[in-house]
Amino acid sequence: MEEGFKMKGKSKLSKIFGKKRIIALAGNKHTGKTNNLIHLIEDFRKYNKTTEIYSYGLPGSVQKYLKLNYKVQEISSLTHLVKKKDCIIIVDEFQKLKLNDRRYKDTLDMFIDFIYHNNVYCILSSPNIREFNSIIGSIIERWLLKDVSLDSCVRGSQLRKIVDTYKGRYKTLGDISIEKGELLLINDEKEIIIKCPYVKEADSKKDNIDIWSIEKEVKK
Repeated sequence: MEEGFKMKGKSKLSKIFGKKRIIALAGNKHTGKTNNLIHLIEDFRKYNKTTEIYSYGLPGSVQKYLKLNYKVQEISSLTHLVKKKDCIIIVDEFQKLKLNDRRYKDTLDMFIDFIYHNNVYCILSSPNIREFNSIIGSIIERWLLKDVSLDSCVRGSQLRKIVDTYKGRYKTLGDISIEKGELLLINDEKEIIIKCPYVKEADSKKDNIDIWSIEKEVKK
């Protein structure tokens, strides 16, 4: 297990992608996936100020923060990617684009062609583990994992196989369990832990009210 990166002058995203083009970020709900993505973008911008970054499906407050501070542009459909090239795309809730629906195989095929023909690097994420079925799993070249419950994975999917066969120190009672400030990168060569410090400014849930804490006792 390699902890962190020792590549001077290289961003974490550069190490994550390597020569691959399509990466998946998978994890149970409320495990810090979006905040980790924000950190990776922040880190990338320290090394690269010009490469365009596009995002889909991120919370409105997060998108506003990214646009203002890191020049991340929002898209709302695949057609907005026409003529885009030499860029990075972050796709949250990819299932809304029908990329994991076998009835829309042509859409997935065109998306893959677009990625490879236009020098694009893409991260696919979703708040729902079960969206990582065998359709979308077949195009994933590397996996970034958070907490992942084996029972939440679709039977026969590539993600379920990865979680089931993983024997590292983050395996707990059959599941993968990892801290919110870390990502587990699994590829053909080795697994790497990526440190992702918490980004308070981009936490869309930090101001949520705990409705249970403001309950008042009912007098009888």
